[in-house]
Amino acid sequence: MNLQHTATQEIIAVDKQGQQVLFLDPGDLSVRAAITGLPTRPHELLVLEKQRKAYVPIYGDGVHGDNPNPNHQVAVIDLDTRTLTGFIDTLPYVSPHTGRLGRDGRVYLCCEDSSTILVIDPDQDKVVGHIKVPSTNIHRLTPLPHADQLWAESEEDGQLYAINVHNGTGQLAATLTMPGPVNGIDASPLHPWVIASAADRPVIYAVDTEQRRVLRTVELPGHRRQGQVVRFSPDGRLLAVLGDFEPVVSFYDENLKWLFNAELGDKPLDGCFSPAQDYLLVANENDATISVIDILNRKTLGHVPVGQGCEILAYFQR
Repeated sequence: MNLQHTATQEIIAVDKQGQQVLFLDPGDLSVRAAITGLPTRPHELLVLEKQRKAYVPIYGDGVHGDNPNPNHQVAVIDLDTRTLTGFIDTLPYVSPHTGRLGRDGRVYLCCEDSSTILVIDPDQDKVVGHIKVPSTNIHRLTPLPHADQLWAESEEDGQLYAINVHNGTGQLAATLTMPGPVNGIDASPLHPWVIASAADRPVIYAVDTEQRRVLRTVELPGHRRQGQVVRFSPDGRLLAVLGDFEPVVSFYDENLKWLFNAELGDKPLDGCFSPAQDYLLVANENDATISVIDILNRKTLGHVPVGQGCEILAYFQR
């Protein structure tokens, strides 16, 4: 496989089953370098280009809803040297999961079992605040690109939370009860929407973040099960919805018109668009592959063996 890319691009991937971070060649997805021996188990990934680092939360040895030994660390990875430089300790808050960069330059990180969103200063790798939330099921969050607010989902609790944030402080602004439990969440770069996937049927919900209501319920054609992770392309013109334990991804345009489906591997977990938005790469945990979808030609190019079972990956500039 020879994927189009520029000479300065590289891919970082979190190999959850291998307890390692991999640096991949963007042309053929071969491993250039690895950071091994991470604690059990790394989940999620946040690339911080300005600081030339990445954060990898160490969630614990379980999964959502069954994490008997929650961890309390976030690994700090130097992108230039491809090394582990240390850990951020989140205690007394545990089960760190999704982290995202806010418009104020702070990182907001779910600590699921502690009903808390941590605030981290990425220049100092230091916890500088925390925001209490009403649920112990806060698994994922997304900042709004055009407002000082983030939205978080509470999985089986079936609620979304709007949280106003500014300079490391935050306050719960609204709670939106959804039609049922939810899975993934992402914010549109083009509309005042967040998209949340239902956790009990194959649909997604478009939520108006200004009116704080569900605008539309959109079906996932070709899915037998619910969707999980939802991902907008950087320009907001494409939305990808990954199947939950189902080897399929659905693509929509910016207005949620269905475009096409593509085949994935066993247990797809998360993915990323290439910088030119010509590919979607999806990590499949159970068969230890990365699926490569050619967006222009609307087809899967193949499933490339990588690591022992990756969860997530992202491009960055070297």
